[in-house]
Amino acid sequence: MADGGEPGEVQVEVVGVFEQRVGGEGEEEQTRPVVVLRDSGRRELFLPITSCEALAVHLALSRQMVPRPLTHDLALRILEKLTAEVGRAVIARHPAKGYQAVLYLKAAEGEVVLPAEPGDAIAIALRAEAPIYVTEETLSLLEDE
Repeated sequence: MADGGEPGEVQVEVVGVFEQRVGGEGEEEQTRPVVVLRDSGRRELFLPITSCEALAVHLALSRQMVPRPLTHDLALRILEKLTAEVGRAVIARHPAKGYQAVLYLKAAEGEVVLPAEPGDAIAIALRAEAPIYVTEETLSLLEDE
């Protein structure tokens, strides 16, 4: 446990959104957006996300305002109207399903657990100034690669 998360969760910071080259030899080179997460031990997770999620994360990190609210901004407004808030986001890697995330919301009726795409969870957590965690199991897999 680190900094208020549950046992087995490690708090991370969002370093930024970058383009990662993909494709091997003989293949046409392509890029995909990744968000880089880093824990206090300097382990880094390069998490593939969609281009829409990349834009949302970048805007949140740079605190840029857009004329009309994006979907993630709207989600926060809805939560506020329902008197709920984002408690934390947790990202994990599952062997068969890839990366997944869960948003833990604090609501009047108690904690609400909401599955989400990792990029969406990060974009919402950043806007809500909520902590982001990665499971220790997921970070340990990085050491084996």
